[in-house]
Amino acid sequence: MGRTVPTFVQLIQEAAEHWKKFRRALRREDQPHFDRLFTRVRCYTQAATYQAHDNPMEAILLSIALDQEKRLDAVEKVLQNAGVLCEIASRMDSRPLPQPARDDAVADRPEPVALPFDR
Repeated sequence: MGRTVPTFVQLIQEAAEHWKKFRRALRREDQPHFDRLFTRVRCYTQAATYQAHDNPMEAILLSIALDQEKRLDAVEKVLQNAGVLCEIASRMDSRPLPQPARDDAVADRPEPVALPFDR
């Protein structure tokens, strides 16, 4: 008897095949980065399999986002240990996002503050 549900690794391979034309249209220097995204998704197969969602692309994209967040956090820690992050962080607006009013009206939201690179 064969499997009726494809494994998540098979779904990753199918998604990569589906995006093959997109990959081909990328510049040569971007193609290895694109390939690495799909390779890194395999680190999250257990969670994606457990989720067993109708649309595997959602799990793939969330896995990519999670991996990028982890890698960014690691880079920030290295920069912080080197004393570089303090200088960068002092130029960034790190205030928390405003909480919406109970009626969630758009008019209740404050005007956005210009970011340092917008000036």
